Amino acid sequence: METLARWIWDPTLCLVYLSLGLIFIYLTSAIAWKKSLSVFLEIIRDNQSIFSDRIVSHKKAILLYLTRRAIALAGKKKPPEFLELENDRDTPSIPRDRIISHKKAFLTVVATTVGIGNIAGVGTAIHLGGPGALFWMWVSALFGMFFRMVSTYMAIKLRPVDSNNLSFATPMVYLEKYMTGRWNFIPQLVAGLILVQGIVLYNLVQVNSVAHAVHNRFGVPNSVIAILMTICVGIVILGGLTKIVNYCSVISPIAIAIYVAAGIVVLGSHPVQTINSLGQVFSGAFMPYSIAGGVAGYTVLQAMQFGVSRGIFSHMSGMGTSTFLQAANRDAPAKGAFMSAMTPFVDTIIICSITGLVILSAPNWKYQTGAYLTAESFEAGLGFLGQIVVVLSLIIFALTTTFAFAHIAERCFKYLGGTNSFYYRIFFLVVVFLGPFLELRFVWSLSDIIIAMIIIFHLVPLLFITLINREKMYKDLQSLNFKTK
Repeated sequence: METLARWIWDPTLCLVYLSLGLIFIYLTSAIAWKKSLSVFLEIIRDNQSIFSDRIVSHKKAILLYLTRRAIALAGKKKPPEFLELENDRDTPSIPRDRIISHKKAFLTVVATTVGIGNIAGVGTAIHLGGPGALFWMWVSALFGMFFRMVSTYMAIKLRPVDSNNLSFATPMVYLEKYMTGRWNFIPQLVAGLILVQGIVLYNLVQVNSVAHAVHNRFGVPNSVIAILMTICVGIVILGGLTKIVNYCSVISPIAIAIYVAAGIVVLGSHPVQTINSLGQVFSGAFMPYSIAGGVAGYTVLQAMQFGVSRGIFSHMSGMGTSTFLQAANRDAPAKGAFMSAMTPFVDTIIICSITGLVILSAPNWKYQTGAYLTAESFEAGLGFLGQIVVVLSLIIFALTTTFAFAHIAERCFKYLGGTNSFYYRIFFLVVVFLGPFLELRFVWSLSDIIIAMIIIFHLVPLLFITLINREKMYKDLQSLNFKTK
C-alpha cells in the first residue's frame, strides 16, 4: 500500500491537482488572489477581540434584559424596538442547528484545517522531499484557494431553503444538480469517500499522532491517552454542531497565535539561518538538492510530489469539506466564497511556513521526520519550552480537527441513509479510543489514496460546473464590496 501511494497515487494526485489548479485560476481570472487582502482586512477589523466582543455581548444582553424588565414592571406591555435583543429579530423560520455566522464558520474551518498536517505533515514533506517541498506546499495552497472559493460559492448559491435538507451546506448539493444520468452516482461516491476520510483516516491519524508525541515525550501510557482523548472528543461531539463551533472558534485562534509567536521567536533569534532556509526552499523547488555526508539527495520531482500531497493533507483544498461549515450561513455566496478561500492561506502560507522554516533552521532535519522532527526543531530554539508548545499545539490542533470531522462525517452518514446519530457518534468515539494503539503507516498511505480519489471525483465535476456558471459566478465575485457600510 505504501509503495502504491508513494510512487503511483501521489504523482498522479500532484499532476491532476496542479493541472486543474491552473485551469481554475484561468477561468476565475485569479480573482481569489485579488480579493484575499480585502477579506483578511475585514476579518481583522470585525474580530479584533473575540473575547471582548463576547463580554460586551453578554453585558449588553444583561443590561437590555434588566431595562426591559423595568419597563414591564412600569406597566408597558412591550419595550421599544431599539431595546429588543438581537436574537429576538432573527428569522424564526430557519433552524439554528445548522446556521452559523460567516466569522464563526471561518474560524471553525480554520480550526478544522489546522491539524496534524501543520506539524507532522510539514516534517514528513521536508524529510521525504527536501527543502523544496515547502515551496510546493505553498503552490498547492495558492491553487487550493480557487477550489475552495468555487465550491463554497456553488454550495451557498444552490443551498436548499430548508436547512434540514440532507444536501444543505455540502458539496453534494451542486453535484446532485449537475451530475445526472449515468453520472448520478458521483454525489453518493463523494459522500462515501468523505465519510471514510473523516471517521477513519483523519480521526485515526490525528489521535495516533497525539498519542505518539505525548508518549515519547512524557512517557504517558497509551491507555491513559486513549481514555482522555475519548472523553474530550465525546463531551464536544455529543453536544452537536453548536458546541463544536463554539469550542473551535475560541480555542483554535489562541493555539494558532501561541504556535506562530513561538515560531517567530525561534526564527527571529537566528535571522541568518532563517534567510539561508528560505534560499534552500526556493533552490530546492527547481533544482536537485544534494546532501553532504553520504546521505541521498532530493530531486525536483520528489519536492513537488511530497510538497503537493502533504500540502493537500494539511489545507484539505479540493475535497469540498469546507462547504459543510462555510456554506452554513445566511451571507451572500461571494462573501462566503472569499472567506473560504482564505483558509489555505492561513493554514499553509502562514502556519506551515513557520513550521518549515523552523525545521530547516535546525541541524537535524535530514535525519528525523514527522512531529518528532518539529518538536526537536522548536526545542533547539526555545529549549524545553519549545517541546511544550509543539505538544500542546499538536493536541489542540488534533482535537479541533477531530471535532469538526465528526460533524462532517456525520452529515455524509445521514446523506447516505444513516438515521441514528447517537450510534454513529459512539462508533466515532470507539475509533478515537483505538487510535493510540494502532500502527498507522498503512492508514497514512490509505489516506493519500482516498484523498486522491476525492480530488478526482470532486474537482473534475466541479470544473464542468464552473464552465457552466462561469459568467454569473465571476460577476458576483467581482461585484462584492468589503467596505464597511
